[in-house]
Amino acid sequence: MSRHLAIVTPCYNEEKSIVSFLESLEKNLVATDEQFSIIVVDDCSQDDTSNLISSFHFSSTLLTLHQLRLKFNMGHQTAIYQGLLFAHEIDADFVIVMDSDGEDDPRALPKIIQHQNFDVVEVRRGRRSESLSFRFMYKVYKMIFYFITGKSMNYGNYCMINKGILERITFTAFIHFPAYLLKQKGSKTYVRFDRGKRIQGESKMGLQGLLIHSFKSFVEFGEDLLMLFLKIFVVIVFVILVLFADILYQKLIAHTAILGWTSTLLLGLFTIAILCIGFFVTGILLLNLIHQQNNKSQKDLYSIIKK
Repeated sequence: MSRHLAIVTPCYNEEKSIVSFLESLEKNLVATDEQFSIIVVDDCSQDDTSNLISSFHFSSTLLTLHQLRLKFNMGHQTAIYQGLLFAHEIDADFVIVMDSDGEDDPRALPKIIQHQNFDVVEVRRGRRSESLSFRFMYKVYKMIFYFITGKSMNYGNYCMINKGILERITFTAFIHFPAYLLKQKGSKTYVRFDRGKRIQGESKMGLQGLLIHSFKSFVEFGEDLLMLFLKIFVVIVFVILVLFADILYQKLIAHTAILGWTSTLLLGLFTIAILCIGFFVTGILLLNLIHQQNNKSQKDLYSIIKK
């Protein structure tokens, strides 16, 4: 049975690489003999990216180019979401999400589409080419993420999802695509492929970007974070009760208490516990509220330039 496959690729100020990327897509897809809709989501680029996409044409009739331009710059994850909404609109059976800078290597595509009997196909990267400090921080992030959620974050945006997952996304939205997929029930598999070489320019993901990206993944697992902090709060309360019992023993029975220090320590721990749970709960509630408001307002934020 013929399947309708779509590729969603966000881009921002990629005038030096977008044409080479599209040519590489065609080179690696024509051999599969499948029909593809290529959905390029321009996140309101300020350079010549939009014009280059508009003037580009695939040689093969197997590939159809769709160009979406966001009404204003909204960020990488929102650009992906808008592309997925359009993929749902054109009734795609499977959607591959990948970046347009070449680091999500197009040579992996024939291998990915072989797994159409799964709900999610992850692309786990082998060798990485970032700086030592970035790789170290990324490993720390993955360790913290696993500690909080009990799940391993082994892939980025590069993946393939089926129609069922796409349908869920149109109703629920996300703030961090990989973390959202980790929460989904269904059959999953992965392919391993080394990170490709960036076509042109420097990577936009620095340490600050990694921190923001990591924080968004934790928001997707807000309930797990809340439970972790509740556990920490319970531990602190238990320590306070033990110290309080020790204070009573030393003052009333052993008569060995040193005036001032134990009660000061007790008060300090109690204050920390209250601040910890108060700030966290308030923060999570506000973030979830903002997320829900964004979900309601994220429809139709693009214009179709080329279809």
